[in-house]
Amino acid sequence: MSSIFDTSSLYSTYSQNISSANTQSLTNSLQNAESSSDADQLMSVCKNFEAYFVQKIIEQAKNTFSEDEEEEGEYMQYFGDIMNEQYANIVTESGSFGLAQQLYDSMKSNYHIDGAAE
Repeated sequence: MSSIFDTSSLYSTYSQNISSANTQSLTNSLQNAESSSDADQLMSVCKNFEAYFVQKIIEQAKNTFSEDEEEEGEYMQYFGDIMNEQYANIVTESGSFGLAQQLYDSMKSNYHIDGAAE
């Protein structure tokens, strides 16, 4: 029986489902943060990554409970994606997950960024 806490399968599924558009957007944002050495911009990139990661976790968690996506219908699938994105943004902005702050703390020394972001 597969568990929702099985991180290896979650990571495997996550890595297989990453969209190249979102990945490229995050990469471009990180490169811009590196060139401008702006602490606020780096924190923004870290929050965007955290929101994307949390959204994928939510989607995978829902997939473990929902066996057939075809039953939902096209509009529900579309609006469900928007709802998942909003949930992920709420979790990220609350700071309760904490991944963005950890990434920021780790990366600011690599990019020689001084100052503190919100």
